[in-house]
Amino acid sequence: MSSSYKGCVFPEGLLYDLEYHVWVRFEDGLAVVGATSPGQAYAGEIIFIKIKDKGTALERGAIAATVESAKYMGPMRTPLSGIIVDVNGDVRNQPSLVNQAPYDNWVFKINPTKLDAERSLLLDSRSASEKYRSIIDEWGIECT
Repeated sequence: MSSSYKGCVFPEGLLYDLEYHVWVRFEDGLAVVGATSPGQAYAGEIIFIKIKDKGTALERGAIAATVESAKYMGPMRTPLSGIIVDVNGDVRNQPSLVNQAPYDNWVFKINPTKLDAERSLLLDSRSASEKYRSIIDEWGIECT
């Protein structure tokens, strides 16, 4: 089950950071992170992504990757402090995968170091969908 608005989908079972436009899924104590449906739609077709190397320690809000599209160049920030333990080579080699299926194509995995303090900053599917409505309207986007 998922919530959606103007074609932008918010699957249940994920958590969302609306400030950084990323989703988080927890697997075996790691946080798997990718771009939200509205985030990728706003960026347009992603043509390049540079992801920080494994072993990089980041504080919440630090740049984990740099994303480039025809109309956007900017950071993908980490929603949690921690150490990058894996990067998605498929996404690095074919960045448009994020546009094609944003919730199937994660960007990096991080081992969170301040999860107790930071988890409450993430929203569930229903809350994210409701709060994203004004952002989607402001951006004037529809997700496909």
